[in-house]
Amino acid sequence: MKYRAHRYPTQFPIKLSSLSGLIECQVIDVNSAGARITGAAMLTRGEKVTFHILNHKAEAIVRWVSGTRAGITFRPHLTELQVDMLRYRRDKANYLGHRAGGMLYPEMR
Repeated sequence: MKYRAHRYPTQFPIKLSSLSGLIECQVIDVNSAGARITGAAMLTRGEKVTFHILNHKAEAIVRWVSGTRAGITFRPHLTELQVDMLRYRRDKANYLGHRAGGMLYPEMR
């Protein structure tokens, strides 16, 4: 049995670009290696997809599709900051490095 790192629940809207076109989806759980998304009925297993987070292009491969849900693996893995953004963790002040309030997820650290 292969160990998979903990995925953090979220509800983050994204627009995936794939061979099928532009698909509006929602990330429902995420970690640096991959994510589970919903609203992805048009995707097929093995398809390469891209989306943007923090003005950087993230590339992924669709690993499985079941109904409107799909699992994707990021290639290369996302940075900690990108994962935090997908989790709605970082506000603008935290992103700029200031010590400001924000949501804390103690399980992350």
